[in-house]
Amino acid sequence: MSLSCSIIIPAYNRVDLTAQCLQALVQNTTGVSYEVIIVDNASTDATPELCASLGGNATVIRNDENLGFARACNQGARAAATDRLLFLNTDTQPFPDWLLPLLAVLEQEPDVGAVGCKLLFPDGTVQHGGVVLVQQPSYPTLGAQHMPYRVPADDALANLRRDVSVATAASILIRRQAFDQVGGFDEEYWNGYEDVDLCLALGAAGWRIVYEPASVLIHHESASGAERFSKWEANVDRLQAKWAAKVTPDYVVDDGGEARPHPAGIHSQAIAAAGPR
Repeated sequence: MSLSCSIIIPAYNRVDLTAQCLQALVQNTTGVSYEVIIVDNASTDATPELCASLGGNATVIRNDENLGFARACNQGARAAATDRLLFLNTDTQPFPDWLLPLLAVLEQEPDVGAVGCKLLFPDGTVQHGGVVLVQQPSYPTLGAQHMPYRVPADDALANLRRDVSVATAASILIRRQAFDQVGGFDEEYWNGYEDVDLCLALGAAGWRIVYEPASVLIHHESASGAERFSKWEANVDRLQAKWAAKVTPDYVVDDGGEARPHPAGIHSQAIAAAGPR
């Protein structure tokens, strides 16, 4: 069985992280035929020079201005030659044999639209092991939180393969059919909540989101700088307007601040199906 994949990397400055990411990608991606598409959002450092030095299976799209994460991802998807789209942040470093487990999920389970990875901070604790939706009594009424977070890498939940409501787009594999069906990333978001929105759209369209802990990467969370949070309030407002009244949360926070699992939430169902931890 021959598997192929398009790895789409939006880049904006931090050439040091981009170089580390590409080096780890080349060293640790085996058993897969893949192309790399770098979308440079008008970097002002040495990123253009790094991109110009690449050869082989690398394609570079250079924007004259910073178009943001969502637009860059959609640009890369349109240029991709395969039906498996892997969106990857420049502040990640894949571990050996990270990609095959993700591709295997899409190959074996046709109702899965997207697959997320286990991401670790440089100190080895968990940065991403799935994202849960939280319904809150005050604004924003819909929240998205990493769970588990900042726990040891051998945490039981972090190593439980399961369906999730949301997986982070720092490293996520998406079936092109599913991606195109929901219109890709919503370009009205600016560097925040695009991945939450996309996963909710996939779920609403009937696709499953799976967290696959066999795929492991280092993630230097939000290392791109202050630009990452420059339109946080507008992003939150858009997420509320689109989804707050339409999705089933994983947890509900009461007026006293206590969070309780929602019995119909994906998180509760997955944990119950998995049995005792």
